Amino acid sequence: MNHAKPLTVFTGRVWKFGDNIDTDLITPADTTSFGLGDEEERRILRENAFRSIRPAFHTQVRPGDILVAGKNFGLGSHREPANTALVSLGFVAVIAESIARLFFRNSVAIGFHALQVPGITQMVEEGDDLQVDMNTWTIRNVTNGKTAPIEPYSALVQRIIEAGGILRVLRARVEADARFQSTLRSVPSA
Repeated sequence: MNHAKPLTVFTGRVWKFGDNIDTDLITPADTTSFGLGDEEERRILRENAFRSIRPAFHTQVRPGDILVAGKNFGLGSHREPANTALVSLGFVAVIAESIARLFFRNSVAIGFHALQVPGITQMVEEGDDLQVDMNTWTIRNVTNGKTAPIEPYSALVQRIIEAGGILRVLRARVEADARFQSTLRSVPSA
């Protein structure tokens, strides 16, 4: 579900949404099971994503696409399935005028790019190709040539996303601690 290596520069086709897209629009409550996060649950989330405003949306999105939205994207509940649904659909990033705090945190937790770019909805149309450069923190609309800066992640957020999410960071930390403890046990006592 997460990227095996950091995406530093990527290009994707734009799907454009407006302001105040809440988590219930992304994943309707009747499709969220809070279960094991297995493939069946991801399929249900994917097939029902955005169904009230874009029926059969899951049949149109391709891996590598980018969701662009207006202000306050992801407001509402703090359910992680909304973020998981976007990854399951194949999106590599959400780029919005502004992103709800809890949606952003859940995106970081699963290693998914959620970027804030004021003015993004004025520089893209649905179907445009958008290039994201995380090295220079800029985006470029390949279709019309417009560019804009990206609000950079903090060093901690960038580290978590590059690792593929918080669970991978924690797993690496536990493994490093275990190795350290092992070396302490192998040191002879004085």
